[in-house]
Amino acid sequence: MNQNALILSPQTHISRPLSAPEYYHACIGTSAYTLESAREIVFVIEGLGVLPEARWQQALGCVTTLHPGTRLRITGRRGKTRWCCDGAPTRLRFVDHVLWDSRSEIGAEFIQALPLSLEAGPSSELIITQSQNRCVVIVRALHAVMDGRGALFFLQELFRALRGESLLGTNAFFSDVDLIRSVGTTKSTSKHRKTVALTGSAQGGERGDTWRRITLFGQHKNVLARVAKAMAIFTHQHSDLPALIAVPIDLRRHAPALHSTLNFSSMLLIGLCKHETAEDFQQKLNDMLLQKMETFYMQVFNWIKLLPLHWLDRLVSRTLKNEKNKTPLETAVLSNLGLCAADAFSCDGFQAETLYGIPLKGSTFCFLFGTKDRLEITLGMPKNVASNGRLDAFLDFLQDELTK
Repeated sequence: MNQNALILSPQTHISRPLSAPEYYHACIGTSAYTLESAREIVFVIEGLGVLPEARWQQALGCVTTLHPGTRLRITGRRGKTRWCCDGAPTRLRFVDHVLWDSRSEIGAEFIQALPLSLEAGPSSELIITQSQNRCVVIVRALHAVMDGRGALFFLQELFRALRGESLLGTNAFFSDVDLIRSVGTTKSTSKHRKTVALTGSAQGGERGDTWRRITLFGQHKNVLARVAKAMAIFTHQHSDLPALIAVPIDLRRHAPALHSTLNFSSMLLIGLCKHETAEDFQQKLNDMLLQKMETFYMQVFNWIKLLPLHWLDRLVSRTLKNEKNKTPLETAVLSNLGLCAADAFSCDGFQAETLYGIPLKGSTFCFLFGTKDRLEITLGMPKNVASNGRLDAFLDFLQDELTK
């Protein structure tokens, strides 16, 4: 497929096969024999102001009517699995009396109190909690239907509707793999290699995941590379193996006019040895991006769609047998959403103060969000590698490194 085949035009309907990456995300949490829950994208906006419930409902209705990605469900099995957009739309839920300081998962149980569904919908949810002139806006979506940029685009469209502006809508019917193939890079140095977890081997018997959020005020330059280097230094306190940092890449850069809530992301893997610096990390990443290595795609990956979703889940997820000794695919996933303008997530009656993501479960995952005067860092990991104070120890170390 060439670039000319990727026609961008308004789309209010989607019906196509799942791509292999979408199928992979959809499989997580489908087997009763794994320890995983469904893989979700969760973003949070905190700000000042309280809006009437009817205003939220009206704005969300505008977005879900225009965006078929907010109504997706899957039909068929294995290689015949397809997206249809006749499922239940994004659910709106108001929650009162929330006791959550937004710094960890403690008190955040309300976010995932109701299930999402790929079979019938809804596959996404908008949660609003308001009191005493403060409001928290949460978008929650199954990763099979939204990536990070897709969820941010959803929120931007929501606030366009709240401001009474025209919405951009969806203009892509094709998939992430279609876009990758249109670029067609034939080689890549991004590959898995032997590595170790950020905090060392599993300790203790706790199951599940935990996360923390820290806020650094002021401006922070080259934050992606500096966080990656801090991760490498911390990793090398207990291992001589290269730290392997996985960086999600937004494929929309190859189609700048593309607007969609769906998944259009890939991943680059960058190794850092003991002697290498943040500048080395940045140079490696720049070289990979220059050569468009995020669009390297092995056709064999399509074969995973021949497996039932619950079989694939058992192959890739944590289970009772492997949770303590499961080999990490990377040291950490490091997702940098860049600088976000608070005004894009504000409207008459509500002023956004900050925006952050809740880390994906199942691995060591870090979100970086910046506004003009603050940096939000959220880091999550399995409890058995966060144990004995190791997650907090790394965050203390990271703050020291970033404030030098």
